Amino acid sequence: MKAAPAPAQQPDAQAEEVFKTTCTRCHTPDRVLSARKTRTQWEETLDKMTKLGATASDEDWTTVLDYLMRHCGKVNVNRAPAQDIALVLGLTPADADAIVNFRKTNGDFADYDALAKVPNVNVEKLEKAKDAIAF
Repeated sequence: MKAAPAPAQQPDAQAEEVFKTTCTRCHTPDRVLSARKTRTQWEETLDKMTKLGATASDEDWTTVLDYLMRHCGKVNVNRAPAQDIALVLGLTPADADAIVNFRKTNGDFADYDALAKVPNVNVEKLEKAKDAIAF
């Protein structure tokens, strides 16, 4: 799979259709979505599937990766770029930028409680995505 730049976010229904068309030829959606993975882990999984014969356009692979990140991604808030933090946690770009700027100024987050103290970040969204956060 060739890495492609992130697309403008497609409507979720369209992205879900691309995911289903691409990934459920061999797997059930539940199997694919059963574990949270980081961007690198999902890229490795898609590369493996390509080597095993899965086919899709570069654009479709990018859409699939985006869909997987939104629905079962995992993000290390101490390392990830703001774009991934926003995508995986469902935050606004401003919230994700606040997290990145806070960690640059104050160092890594030790745990969820430290992350939840970042000023001007939607804590309700963080709480909903708690299982997608890594440190």
